[in-house]
Amino acid sequence: MLEGVVETLDIILDEEALKAILEAEEDIREGRVRRLEEFLNELKEAT
Repeated sequence: MLEGVVETLDIILDEEALKAILEAEEDIREGRVRRLEEFLNELKEAT
């Protein structure tokens, strides 16, 4: 449990990581997401 708390604090104190998390949450709220299957298909098509 203490390890989880330390990890959480590390992320909160890492400005870049926290910014990325907040941006990802905004993307989810705004619907700027796609299903994993769709993403994997795009990867296959690109290679």
